[in-house]
Amino acid sequence: MGSLDMANDEERLLWQQWLSLRDADTRTRLFFHHSAWSRTVAGYYYNRYPHPLAEWHDYLSLTSQGLLQAIDGFDLLRHVRFRTYAEPFLKGAVLKGLSAYIKDQRPIVRERLEGIGSEQRFGVADSDFELVVNSAVDLAFGYFLELGVIDETPPDNNPLSAYVQQDKDQSLGLLVERLPERERQIIVGHYYQQMSFVELAGLLGVGKARVSQLHGQALRRIRKLYEEVGGMEWEW
Repeated sequence: MGSLDMANDEERLLWQQWLSLRDADTRTRLFFHHSAWSRTVAGYYYNRYPHPLAEWHDYLSLTSQGLLQAIDGFDLLRHVRFRTYAEPFLKGAVLKGLSAYIKDQRPIVRERLEGIGSEQRFGVADSDFELVVNSAVDLAFGYFLELGVIDETPPDNNPLSAYVQQDKDQSLGLLVERLPERERQIIVGHYYQQMSFVELAGLLGVGKARVSQLHGQALRRIRKLYEEVGGMEWEW
């Protein structure tokens, strides 16, 4: 069976479904099954192929694109492990992206703000100031999620700071796991894989507005869950 013999039961089932159905849901599940590995690959290329204009986010986004291309082209009959087959796709996506890289204003923050502020979340008695503050806190949770992946070492190199940061990262990661599946996929895809809302909409088979809505819901759910288990000390 080649690559199937080397895959775990979950992945074996997913590839069999993908081979027979070619459906969006199976493609999505395969993507998230291999997303942690693709982040590791992104880290390798980030160190091996540094670019004066590119950021860590760009490497994650490019490897995510390469992963999707590899899933679409993979054939079990090749008798090769998927990650062996996929690695050239990830490398090619990174090198092609870096070669054509033009620094511009990233739309990622605007997307997040639109998702957080797109719904009427407060009563009519709430002031504009309260709306802004609550939106800022929700947005901050998104940055904590992102920094948990990007900033592995605190800037002050203090061992205690490292312990506190690790504890926060792990706590947030556990809360992400408690999200409903679709919200969890959007948080992982957007913050861990650095996919835009447009890319996630295509992957998940929904409209960009729906991705934006679910993104806002997920951040609010994470915030509520975090407060329920003890919260964090905010430093503004």
